[in-house]
Amino acid sequence: MPGKNHDLSTRADTIEPTDRALEGSTAERARAVVAAHAHQGDDCRLLLDMLGLREPTH
Repeated sequence: MPGKNHDLSTRADTIEPTDRALEGSTAERARAVVAAHAHQGDDCRLLLDMLGLREPTH
């Protein structure tokens, strides 16, 4: 598809984080899909944050 933009940093301003959390196996599957399709670590973290799926760091 010509002109398709995969740079998530340009989309961060248009996608709002959710306050609704997924639970259990649904959240695990969603994390796996995001990780598998993210182009780089920063994209993965950004998407997980937006979806409310990022695990807290210690």
